[in-house]
Amino acid sequence: MMKLIVHLLGLGLSLMLAGCEHRPLEENSDLHYVRVYLDEHIRNVHYGFYDESKKKPEYKAPTMMRITLNDPQSGKMKAETYLRNSGSDERGKYIDGHIAARPGTYNLIAYSFDTQSTHVRNKEDYYNMQVYTNPISRQLMDMLVSVRSENETTEGTGPTGWNIRYEPDHFFVTSCEQITVSDKAYTDTLYNSRREHFQAQTTVETYYLQVNVKGIEYVKNAVSLITGMAESTLMHNQTMVSDPPASVYFNLNPGTNTARKEENMAVAYASFNTFGKLEDVEGFIEVTFEFNTIYETTQTETIRVTDMFETEQVKDKRWIIIDKVIEIIPPEGATGGMSPGVNNWENIEGNITV
Repeated sequence: MMKLIVHLLGLGLSLMLAGCEHRPLEENSDLHYVRVYLDEHIRNVHYGFYDESKKKPEYKAPTMMRITLNDPQSGKMKAETYLRNSGSDERGKYIDGHIAARPGTYNLIAYSFDTQSTHVRNKEDYYNMQVYTNPISRQLMDMLVSVRSENETTEGTGPTGWNIRYEPDHFFVTSCEQITVSDKAYTDTLYNSRREHFQAQTTVETYYLQVNVKGIEYVKNAVSLITGMAESTLMHNQTMVSDPPASVYFNLNPGTNTARKEENMAVAYASFNTFGKLEDVEGFIEVTFEFNTIYETTQTETIRVTDMFETEQVKDKRWIIIDKVIEIIPPEGATGGMSPGVNNWENIEGNITV
């Protein structure tokens, strides 16, 4: 009986070995080289400044990208990897690496992976993948006098349905549909439809905003909100998501007014990032300025800028230059203050939810 059991076990093992095909986890034919160039020619970041003397916006180039291959019909992810190698040549900076995928037809998407405030939802769905930023924190909401409300209970939402978001980091995306991966005995290279390496562009626009200010020496910090912006963007076709419209929150800087020095006029200015201005937004586009003074008082003013977005200056150059003068009024009998444009303001900080 024991001999029979041993014989049967040996026969079963032989059949299992005969049915197995020994192969590495990743064959050379499964590996595909991918290179993504970065188009860093960004208006108001690398060129097209309104005033070279003003503080430039912060910018961080991506150092890593996530790449996925997705089913063209369902959009479902079939393969993914992270590109970590950086390089440059006569065409510019690039990030490259390899992705493992079996033969077939795929939609490809690659995007920045190391941004602080910009996030991705629906990461495994090619057609619904979105880039977005979070609502501002409760800490910041409580500090904003201009949007306080006794009935406000939702983080990042103020009166009149404001959907207040952090401004996004520049976020690079490239996509290409119907890429055919064939069965080859060597590591090949994936290209776009023009048989070129992929090129990623930012989904984010940078605007320059400026308003005239008198009494800026009484201000210790200031922030701004602009309405009518996109909350997020569909990544595969760069379509802005308009529901609900968002307001973008950002800090302001103090500066000298080179055009009106004789009037002791200063400016408050900022370069802010957005997924874009919505075309069919209901209502007006408004900018709210909130100034916190050295006397622990707060002064706010809201200016309508809807018509400005129809001008060539804003459409082409993305410069929002407001002619109106905001006068900072100190408390009665107050003295002191700082010289305009000399000292930097304190930024109002708030935690970014990741």
